Amino acid sequence: MSRDVIASTRAGSPGPGRSRRSVSACMLVVLTIDSLAAGSFAPLALLYLTESTDAPVARIGLLLTVANLIALPLPLWVGRLVDRWGAKPVVLVSQVLQAAAFAGYVFASGTASVLVVATVMALGWQAFWASIYALISNFTDGDPDPRARDRWLGISGALRAGGYGVGAAIAGVALSVGSLVMYNWLVGGLATLIVIAAILVLAGVPGYGSAPAEAVEGRGYRVLLHDGPFLSLISLNTLYALCNMLLSVGFPLYVATAMPGLTWAVGPLLVMNTVVQAVLQPAVVRWTRHLSRHVPLVLAGLLWAGWSLATLGARHVPAALAVATCAVAILCYSAAQMLHAPASTAMAADASPADVRGRYLASFQYSFSIANMVAPLMFSTLLAVGPDVPWLVIATCAVATVPLLMVIAPRLPAVALTGARQSSQ
Repeated sequence: MSRDVIASTRAGSPGPGRSRRSVSACMLVVLTIDSLAAGSFAPLALLYLTESTDAPVARIGLLLTVANLIALPLPLWVGRLVDRWGAKPVVLVSQVLQAAAFAGYVFASGTASVLVVATVMALGWQAFWASIYALISNFTDGDPDPRARDRWLGISGALRAGGYGVGAAIAGVALSVGSLVMYNWLVGGLATLIVIAAILVLAGVPGYGSAPAEAVEGRGYRVLLHDGPFLSLISLNTLYALCNMLLSVGFPLYVATAMPGLTWAVGPLLVMNTVVQAVLQPAVVRWTRHLSRHVPLVLAGLLWAGWSLATLGARHVPAALAVATCAVAILCYSAAQMLHAPASTAMAADASPADVRGRYLASFQYSFSIANMVAPLMFSTLLAVGPDVPWLVIATCAVATVPLLMVIAPRLPAVALTGARQSSQ
């Protein structure tokens, strides 16, 4: 069965009584809620669990790490489920897991219960991000605009940035009050929001069908393991993801240790990054829609290199220029992130055979998981060598993405670079 025929079985129409506009609205709300929930709970988790269980913070941190390690292999299974049953059921299950975990946190009181609930939460988040992009990709298959996928992934990125920003602000208010009752109400409210998101997916988003059984038979992960160009793309994206992670992982620590007088500026600079991405991401997708997708990725690598060198330079310029230099660095980071996020995921989606797209996109998400695990240890180790060392290393990694991409891009399917699917012509 050809790729185009398989794709046509998955595209589908919004279904009876559902316009593309109503489906779009549902998906926008769902993405916003999940980003808001993650953005609210991430900065609150350690303190909340320490307050609610009386366990030391080191033990809570260990439990959360163990929970994430337990959930790490899940996307491989999720990818198979998406290919067999479609993305919608998996997204629904992921939201049920998240809602159950938020509710469970209110009642967790000991080490065992915290580990169980944290594992359920980690499984829910892993399943959501391993399946939601497949749902978006299936939705955009039916759009006559060949770059609709980039547009939707750009919107997703903007909502995720905005949701994390608003969520962090909400968490900041809760932390300033420091009341366990308020923490419980906030966590209970997040559980309610996730339930609402699940209802919207169930009632307002079509399933778009699953791949025919005969198309999937014998074409599991073996197809991916023999797809050298896509495996190379995952490896390359790990470098991009490493650049992406080091803003939240490394920048605050670097400022606190190397430029303690500027610690006050970290919060406003991170807020600036969130606002810039939330506001400008859709525009950046429009500006780059006529370019081959590898061009924004080249620019992203160069901009991340500029971010690293400007951050390093802030320690060496006159004190009066340090904050301005950091602001320029953050703007370079924001621009790189806005160029990278939609282009890389759209490239991965269109480089995937439609019948095993779930497996491909779930595997692609491992580039971010690997970077998330490597970044803290890498940065802290390099920082111990010298304050400039981590930024020189990450700048080198960022520049290295350019020649690597130029080797990988010509080996990918043409549609991965252009978005021009034959079925839409």
